[in-house]
Amino acid sequence: MSRQCTHYGRWPQHGFTSLKKLRPQSVTSRIQPGSDVIVCAEMDEQWGYVGAKSRQRWLFYAYDRIRRTVVAHVFGERTLATLERLLSLLSAFEVVVWIDGWLAAV
Repeated sequence: MSRQCTHYGRWPQHGFTSLKKLRPQSVTSRIQPGSDVIVCAEMDEQWGYVGAKSRQRWLFYAYDRIRRTVVAHVFGERTLATLERLLSLLSAFEVVVWIDGWLAAV
């Protein structure tokens, strides 16, 4: 049995203007800083682009594998300054950092 698509040939209209009003949190509210919880998070970066590959965007994030949640994230260039912004968000959690040898962070 096949389903018929009711909007074939045209995209449904959505209120995407409301997305501009979103202000996503850069730090999770699920884990309270200063609590007795020990957070073990992996930090990584992901590359993407907007419109053209010359317009690169990087997402730096810290991911808690135990709770399966992103602890903090920032967007920016792949520079030490962007990494420092992420680390400043994580400073409330009194983190200890080990790196994988990324030359910009050494």
